[in-house]
Formats: sequence, C-alpha cells, structure tokens
Amino acid sequence: MTKVDYKWIMLGIVSLTYFLAQGVRQVYSAVSPQIGIDFALTDAQIGSVASAFTLVFGVVLFFSGLAADFFRRKWMIVVGTLVFSAGILGVGFADGLAMLVLCYGIANAFGQAMLPPSNSSLISQMHVETRGTAFAVYQAAIYAGSIICCIVAGYLSDLGPGRWKTAFLLFGAIGIAWALVATLKLRDTQQEAGGGDKPTLREAFAAFFSKPTAITLMLALGCYFYLLYGYKQWVPKLFLTTFDLSKTSAAFHSSFWFYLGAVVGVFLGGLVSDRLKARRTAVRLEVEIVAVLLSVPCLLMTAWAGSLPLMIVAVFAFGFTTGIYDSNLYAALMDVINPRYRAVATGLFGCGGCIFGAFGPGVMGFMNDHFTIRTSFASLAVFALAGAVLVFFARMVTFRKDAV
Repeated sequence: MTKVDYKWIMLGIVSLTYFLAQGVRQVYSAVSPQIGIDFALTDAQIGSVASAFTLVFGVVLFFSGLAADFFRRKWMIVVGTLVFSAGILGVGFADGLAMLVLCYGIANAFGQAMLPPSNSSLISQMHVETRGTAFAVYQAAIYAGSIICCIVAGYLSDLGPGRWKTAFLLFGAIGIAWALVATLKLRDTQQEAGGGDKPTLREAFAAFFSKPTAITLMLALGCYFYLLYGYKQWVPKLFLTTFDLSKTSAAFHSSFWFYLGAVVGVFLGGLVSDRLKARRTAVRLEVEIVAVLLSVPCLLMTAWAGSLPLMIVAVFAFGFTTGIYDSNLYAALMDVINPRYRAVATGLFGCGGCIFGAFGPGVMGFMNDHFTIRTSFASLAVFALAGAVLVFFARMVTFRKDAV
C-alpha cells in the first residue's frame, strides 16, 4: 500500500470514528423525552446528564491534547473509541439517573475527548497538499453522523417504552467493533519532527493568559457553547411537544435542517474571511460578531414559531449562523497566539468554553420544568447577545495590540 493510498484510508477511519462519536451525542437528545418518561426524570435531571458530559469532555480534552504528544496517536484513537463505545453500550443497561451520568456523562465523554487532538494531528500530518479537502470530509462525517444517528434513535424510540436502549446497544457494539478495525488498519505513525524544544506548560499558559483577546474570546465561546449545547439537547423535544410529531419526525427536523444550514454557513464564512483577511486583519472577529448577532432573531423565532414550516426556517437559519461562527472559531484565536503555543492554547480555549457551556442543558431543563420550553429557548438570545458584546470588545479594544 502506498503512502497516498494510506492517507485516504486513515482519513476514512478517523472520519467514521468521529461520525459515530458525534452521532451518539445527538442520540441522547433524540431519546431524552422517552428516557424522562421511562425513568420518571425531570427535564432538569435529563439536562444534568448532558451537562456532565460537556464538563467532563472539556476538562479531559485539554489533557488529551497534551497526552497526544507523549503517546502514540493510533492508540489514543483506539482506546478513546473503546472507552466511549463501552460508555454508550452501558447506557443500554441503565436503570436510572446515576447510570446515565456514569455511562453517558463520564465514560462516554472521557473516551470522546481522547479523539479530536489525535484525529486532527494525523490528518494535518498525512494530508499536506490535500488538507482542505481532508478536513472538509472529516467535518462532513461529523454532520452526517449527527443526522443519521439522531434519526435512527428517534425511530427506535417510537417503537415503545424502553426501546430507546436499542440505539445505545447498537451504536455501542458498532463502536467496539470499529475500534478493532482501527487497531488493524491504522499505522503507528511517528510524530512529525518539531523545530526546536517544545514549550513548557508554564510558557504556554503565560502566552495564552497574557493576551486579553484570547481570554475574551474564551468567555465568548462559553456563551456560545451554553446556547449551542442547550439548543441541541432540547430542540428535539421542542419539535415533539409543540407540533405533536412522532419521535422519528422530531429527530429528523431537529437535526437535518440545522446541519444543512451549518454546512452552507461554514463554507461561506470561511470563504468570506479568507478573501478579506489581507485587507482587514480583524475580519475573523467581525464575521463572528455578525454571525452571533444574526443568531438572536433565529433563536427567538425558534422559541415562538407557530407553524412547522416557520420552525424549519428558524432551525435552518440558526444552523447557518452557527456554521459561520464555527468557520472562524479557532482561526480567530490563532490570530493572537504565537504559533509555538497554539496547541496548548487551543486546549485551554476549548476547555474553558466547555466548562461554562456545560451549564446550558441543565439550566434549560430547569427552566422547562418551572416555566415553559419556549421560554427556555428564548432565554438563549441573552447569551448570544453577551457573546457578541465580548467579541466586539475584543475587536475594538484588545485585538490591535494582541495580533501576531
């Protein structure tokens, strides 16, 4: 097998691994209404499981980025796949809240957090001239996994009480089998030779926290993750309860239109910022500001839509603004971080955002219980506005001094 052949095989393996990993996140959202009925859980308790996942994922993600420099990336991927697959398989045997938190919120999150640094590192190393195409394939797999797994879970949940467990048993078994495929097919690829000594953690932390723009963008990311994770967790239930749909239909509408909009937005946002970068050094921040501001009416429309077609438009539009924001999310951070420290900075950035964002699903669940689900969705507009203000502050006050 030539090097050219292998780089595409490797891309297929890591893309399908993350297809499954991202997909099972949406599985929980799709079946959570039935879980609440079967286990007699409140929305706050259902949301706390998703919040636990996000919190554990964010913390472990930072350390997995460091571990990828010390351990072979192949084994990080294999072990991570085994751990998260065992976690979601365990959800299929859950009998209450404690098992859901342990299996989905902790084991699943721990395993999934081991994947992104090694996946991205391998793709970047093996695909040099084809890097853009490779990451497009990888991103497409993430979106496809979220849609397909969500619809399958919705269908199984429609079959009756307890049948949602079949989705976790199915995807858990597939994940364990896929880990075996990765073991056999992935090569133990050596790390790329670095230029000089690696920076110490102290240097990397200082490089990040000495940049007010980086700190401000991390706070804005926390606001964004709060509303995004809360939105994804509860939008299937919003469709289900507002329009009296089947669980299969609710899963389809809540995932397909969102990710269709995200695909359009991510390509458009990247294209616009790349073309204007030479003339406007802060264009990535400006694109983020526009994207977050545009998300405000989309969130309010989602909260108060009175018909299914209007709701579909709102979900597509929010997906579109999310894609635009995502296209510049890490690129904007890189504009203020010295290349020598970008790996650790990326981990800190994502970790901080996840810790704050972890509150989204749980707080929205509490609001669902004590107010209405429409009110909890409308409240997300406040966090979008807060995120826009933070990015605007970075653009107008700190960026010029911090830019590298």
